[in-house]
Amino acid sequence: MASTYRLVMRSGPTAGKTFLLDKAETTIGRDLSNDIVINDSEASRNHARIFLQGGNYIIEDLGSTNGTSVNGQRLMGPYVLRPGELIMFGESISLLFEMVQTADENATVISPRKGAPQPPPQRHVPPAPQQAPAYSGQVPAQPPAAQPAQTKKRRPIMIVIIVVALLLLCACVAGLIMIDQSNAWCSWLGWAFNMFSPGLCP
Repeated sequence: MASTYRLVMRSGPTAGKTFLLDKAETTIGRDLSNDIVINDSEASRNHARIFLQGGNYIIEDLGSTNGTSVNGQRLMGPYVLRPGELIMFGESISLLFEMVQTADENATVISPRKGAPQPPPQRHVPPAPQQAPAYSGQVPAQPPAAQPAQTKKRRPIMIVIIVVALLLLCACVAGLIMIDQSNAWCSWLGWAFNMFSPGLCP
């Protein structure tokens, strides 16, 4: 496993952004010519630099206005960084110095031996569709469709209602005929007829 180092911005204009230290010297500041550009008024145009010396990363302030601190201590000269230390630029910009373990590109990779038989790839066979069972001889008859119970109950009720209605109609017609033949209209409703047609009923 190989070790690389990086800076992770914890607070500042691009919080959460990672800066990989893959150069012998990395400059930090607000000016666009820097390797790490921090667009914040707390950072000077050329604020600080981090350089590699004897296998260690060293940070140095470049005469910035708001200063550079490590773990709360303002730098007065070059400082050897250790993983996990917090770098502050001014009061609001903080970056964490981290070591990252990466896989070694020269590591031996075990490859399959040439000529060794390889198992054939597994093929997915879909299941066969299920068929309906075949009947031998006579095909079973389909059961008759059951009629709803409500329909059976409604038929006798409807018949009774029709019969009663016919009987009432016949009774009304017979009653009117009898009243008309006996001239009972005037004896029953004479006062009403005389109100509209005086002298109609004596």
